[in-house]
Amino acid sequence: MKLTSARGRAGAPVVGRGGSVVVELVSPATVRGLSCPYCGRPMPLDEAGMVAAQAAWGLCGAVATDDERTVGLLLVSAATVGDPQATVALVGALWVAPGHTGQGLGRALVRTAAAGLVRSRVAAMLANSAAPGCAGPPEGFLGGTGFAPMRPRGLWRMDLATTVRPPKRSVLARLGRLVQAVRPVAPPEPARRLRIR
Repeated sequence: MKLTSARGRAGAPVVGRGGSVVVELVSPATVRGLSCPYCGRPMPLDEAGMVAAQAAWGLCGAVATDDERTVGLLLVSAATVGDPQATVALVGALWVAPGHTGQGLGRALVRTAAAGLVRSRVAAMLANSAAPGCAGPPEGFLGGTGFAPMRPRGLWRMDLATTVRPPKRSVLARLGRLVQAVRPVAPPEPARRLRIR
């Protein structure tokens, strides 16, 4: 299965068994009226946190749709843990519909939400695998998507500052590449032997 990351609100297709699935960032208005296919609870679970996330970051999660039908959902809410300057996103719900599991949609939801949160300068995503129902993603899934276990048991963290951001190149390295492109450096010539008498 080929996965492509979503950019912005438009989303990008994720090719699956049943056609194309689009994964995109969402707002609280998009989520209202949905319910979890496993536990039946209506979404959103934490509407106040989602509204705070939307106001702070411009998103409250990611949704996967297949022919206008929601087949996956990841919801986050805003919180501060310890340092008030470092904001984190708490995963409030994460599920993929039964007919679409095993296709990489959960991973695509996490990547799409993480990319949106990085652009908003969020420090980390936290998930609680001990939470009941769809609010608690499985530990194996969290470990496989870049989350690291924390204490207390059941709490998982994805540090977005080190996980998602690409390394920055130095200005001198970029200047060197520019000079090489304009005027390539000739390869070194072999050394000549000198005879000393």
